[in-house]
Amino acid sequence: MLRPYHPLLSIVPEGWGVIGALGSGAVLLSLGGALLPSLALLAAMPAAAGFCFDPTHGVSSKPRGILSPVNGTVVHRRECHDPVLGREAIRLVIRTSWLGGYCLRAPVSGLVAPLPADTARQISRLRSDDGDEVLIEARRGALFGARPVMVPLGERVGQGRRCGLRRLARELVVVIPAGARVEVALGSRVRSGQTLLATLLRRT
Repeated sequence: MLRPYHPLLSIVPEGWGVIGALGSGAVLLSLGGALLPSLALLAAMPAAAGFCFDPTHGVSSKPRGILSPVNGTVVHRRECHDPVLGREAIRLVIRTSWLGGYCLRAPVSGLVAPLPADTARQISRLRSDDGDEVLIEARRGALFGARPVMVPLGERVGQGRRCGLRRLARELVVVIPAGARVEVALGSRVRSGQTLLATLLRRT
């Protein structure tokens, strides 16, 4: 599990680093007589705090369900072939909200599983308690190609619990098993750890 962070304003630790850097820069510029740039950095501090804000809200528990990992809007949905795991799948793309929560939440309860060696770094794999595989991919602005799920391999995550950071990613891709019943339509607004994206059908 990710380490809990200080509840003050619910800002993630790396957010405090950005805010501190902006504040320090503002002070140095003001001491050097650059008043306008200093004011610009001060004005950027609330924006940085809002971007790194992660509100605490209720977590839904949906047996056989796949929850949204991030706040945003569903902009793409189609059946596809999943080249990472070599299976038929359904691909959902969520465009993230800039001020919609900095942390990602686990769509299912299960284990963080390893990926094939040649898989891009911005993809993470979760194996549910029933053996279903869910992939999460950070796209468009993923900072340094970091994997969205930051819990170590082999560790367990709880459904709807914090599991990673979206950082600068503008889109999150959720790849789920073919045959799952999709519960959201294109254009739907989704909420991390609460909105049901799809329901996994029981195996016969």
